[in-house]
Amino acid sequence: MNPRPARLRLAAAIGFLVAAIVLFWGLGLLSAWITRGQLIHDARATLTALHDGQPLWQWRLRQPADLVAGRVFGNATMDGTPDGLRVTSQDGSPFELGLPLDRPVDARHWPLLRLDLHASGEGSLGMRYQTAEAHAACTAAEAARLGANDGQLTVDLRTADWRTAENAPCPPPGAIAYLLRLQARLPAGASLTLRSVALASASATAWPAAVRAEATDLALGLGNGAESSRAEGLAAPLLRLPAGATSETLLSLRDQARQHWPAAVILPPGQALRAGTDPPMPAWLDIGVCSAYLAWLLWLAWRQRPGVIRPWAEVAAIAAGPFWLIAGLRWAPHPSIPGLVAFVAALAYGGQSEWRRRPVAWSWWSRDWRDWLWPLVPLLVAGLLTLADGHGLLHLTPVHVLGYLAWALLQQWAMLALVMGRLRHTGLPAPVVILVTAALFGLLHTPNGALMQLCLSAELWWAWCFLRSPCLMPVALAHAASALLMESGLTGHLLRSLQVSTRFFL
Repeated sequence: MNPRPARLRLAAAIGFLVAAIVLFWGLGLLSAWITRGQLIHDARATLTALHDGQPLWQWRLRQPADLVAGRVFGNATMDGTPDGLRVTSQDGSPFELGLPLDRPVDARHWPLLRLDLHASGEGSLGMRYQTAEAHAACTAAEAARLGANDGQLTVDLRTADWRTAENAPCPPPGAIAYLLRLQARLPAGASLTLRSVALASASATAWPAAVRAEATDLALGLGNGAESSRAEGLAAPLLRLPAGATSETLLSLRDQARQHWPAAVILPPGQALRAGTDPPMPAWLDIGVCSAYLAWLLWLAWRQRPGVIRPWAEVAAIAAGPFWLIAGLRWAPHPSIPGLVAFVAALAYGGQSEWRRRPVAWSWWSRDWRDWLWPLVPLLVAGLLTLADGHGLLHLTPVHVLGYLAWALLQQWAMLALVMGRLRHTGLPAPVVILVTAALFGLLHTPNGALMQLCLSAELWWAWCFLRSPCLMPVALAHAASALLMESGLTGHLLRSLQVSTRFFL
């Protein structure tokens, strides 16, 4: 036996392992870096609003979608108008409108509820709040009177008569994280048109226009949660997050801090800040980049001939659209339309390219039972992680399970059949092709650090399985099973969520 090839194989295996570890570590650093940038952006928006005296919590109401569940709770009808959201009472009974809470609100330091409204008849306006899901709801049935008028109405939440469902006294609201509703009573046939709702402070506090890098009211420590003693009583303390924390830890500490101080300015250590607004990206630039990308895809499609031509260009063309949408932080609660167009265009280009000239042979199914078992190794890892750091399994609906299976199949088709199929024609060694494919798959889950690292690890295995036996459905089923198990039993612990792009920060 020649010892030289054995040493070369050992060196190659060690090199592959080192490269995988470096990628794993790098994805974590990238995630933390992007998360710190988002925290700085949010802190600047909070500081600017405080300095300019603008409301931190404001709801502009124009369409039913601007309310919780997109509907009115009670016997009333609702429709959107250019003047605001109009709600018409059907029988004179109370109805409620839920205000969406994307983060906790501070009704203790901002107790003045200001409404821009018009009522066509006399009635009453009340409020209902619930600080957390496990806490009892409190209601002030008649916090203010409504008249047939058009204008501003201010309600002081501190002086309202708050009661539980059993008519026991309730304290005025403080930090509200779960439920905040308007409750109105009007005569049958009368309507209430709401244009905006905001919370305002009762004191005229001057907030600085800049924050020094060393300034802080409280440092949030790793694993210690939000300390309350040093910043107790401050409406908007300046809180510093620890250095070297992962993205999951940064966001967990941010969320804990907001439970105590919803208006806190939360920053990484050593970060200075100045009030001001970042100019939004011009719409013409977004549309122009998307148009140039579409033109490039059309040019590549027109030049296609039998065989594989310019595999690196095709890999870039297929990957650019999804990267622009997800890693470009355009997949938000209100997604970027050019980003969505680019995402769909990339998949359409890859699909037509695959249909016209498949660069490598692959199939959807396999008759060999071993091809179905090998991809399930990551499922065992997901099970061990769930046992070690998970919680009781949450119920997932059959529609959700089937939908995720289709999504997993689409992802693996794009990564293994399209991207890796072209990478195999670049002349790169097979281990490098596997590393590049897995790295791209991890990056497509930016900036969710733990998910990026788990996807990198799993795709290293699945890419090897696909090279061994190019069958897509076994890999897709293993992908869906692993992800659904983690979603059901692991999210909220080691894994914050399965969300990617801007949705990860919610």
